[in-house]
Amino acid sequence: MASSPTIIFINLPHKTFVGIDLTSFNSSPNFHGITNLPPGLHFIYTGTDTSLSIRHGRWLNIEGPRPGPHVLHWNNDLEHLELLSPDTTTAQEVSRRLPELHRRGLIDYHALKDASAKQAKSQSASLHAADEDEAESEGENEEPEDPWPTLTSHISPRLLNRVLTPHDQTTDWTLTSISSAPSDTEHIPGLSSVETQSALADTQTLNVLPVDLKQTWSVHAVGRQRTDMARDRSWYLSHLIEALRTPTAASGDGDLSQQAAARELLGEVQFTFLMVLCLANYSCLEQWKRILSVLFTCRGALLKVEEYFVEAIRVLRVQLGRVEDVEGGLFELADEMSSRWLRRLLRGFRTNVEEVFGDASEEGMDKGSERGKGLRAALGDLEEWLNERYGWEDESNVLRKGMIQLEDGEMVEVHMDGADEEDETGDYAPVVVET
Repeated sequence: MASSPTIIFINLPHKTFVGIDLTSFNSSPNFHGITNLPPGLHFIYTGTDTSLSIRHGRWLNIEGPRPGPHVLHWNNDLEHLELLSPDTTTAQEVSRRLPELHRRGLIDYHALKDASAKQAKSQSASLHAADEDEAESEGENEEPEDPWPTLTSHISPRLLNRVLTPHDQTTDWTLTSISSAPSDTEHIPGLSSVETQSALADTQTLNVLPVDLKQTWSVHAVGRQRTDMARDRSWYLSHLIEALRTPTAASGDGDLSQQAAARELLGEVQFTFLMVLCLANYSCLEQWKRILSVLFTCRGALLKVEEYFVEAIRVLRVQLGRVEDVEGGLFELADEMSSRWLRRLLRGFRTNVEEVFGDASEEGMDKGSERGKGLRAALGDLEEWLNERYGWEDESNVLRKGMIQLEDGEMVEVHMDGADEEDETGDYAPVVVET
């Protein structure tokens, strides 16, 4: 007889840090599992300590009612959960005891999520006391009750197979806090190269899409073409999407359509962000930044696939609404220095949008600029939200360079730090090499 989707934990030590999707807690002696999970992809992660231990995570695809539960067994030696095959004696015994477990020891997924949300809201209210007007204003902009489906909308089993499944294994979507892509292996903070290799010896490599921001032009490009492709990464974006169309040994699927491959790229943006959110995985943070740096430095592609960039903005907006879920913050959006890379990225993207579609504030816009209406609106909503929540100002009218007169009458030229780099002037001006 089929039962509601359930995850059973066996031999889980008391006070183990457990997380499912965006909800985390410390286990109690009477905790045995979670039931009534909605269909779709879910992420289970654990750690022996809430902040100091290496976290281990596993993706599960809940496909609706099934004969038995997903049974996860705690490995004391490796200190993480292992998924048992339904054919094992232990898993079959758990299935027989499922009615008994339902009477005690199982937590309803939705009840757990609601309790966690109420606790988080209570803590936020105590830390950020505000008057009733501010509270009502914030309430109007609250995130959806369950943001998990939105945060995972483009993640697919194929993507998880590509990124997480070693070529010599069956589907087993696991990773840890220190799982790393080859390009990031030598840059794990706090570890020497020898310590890194030792730490990663038993951890599979993350097979994320290779993104090289130092060469975003075609190997056939020369001279000015290279300069243009370095400044406008539209060609490189199409190159990355094309690379995703070809199946890998792990995916086991056929070629993807261009549209499906483009969606998978957004799925990787979602996957890497969530692995930072849940596991504090450094390599995923770097990959998240790399893909965003490609997406939001495109110019020519804006006219061709405007809706794709609208969706990219929506994905980023939902993600930025969760950055404070990470202990200590994913990065401090209110601090100008720590969020400088994102401010620069979005400011440059705004410039590209206005150059391609025209400034919406200008009178007499031609009808062609209407094509960018949706993208300007999505970007404007994001900028407005960042301004209201974190105090980001519209810097389009900020004077970044100029002359000021001192008290003694001397004229001095001043400029903001990084102004030349952002404006691509002075030492940062692009150089075209004719060949």
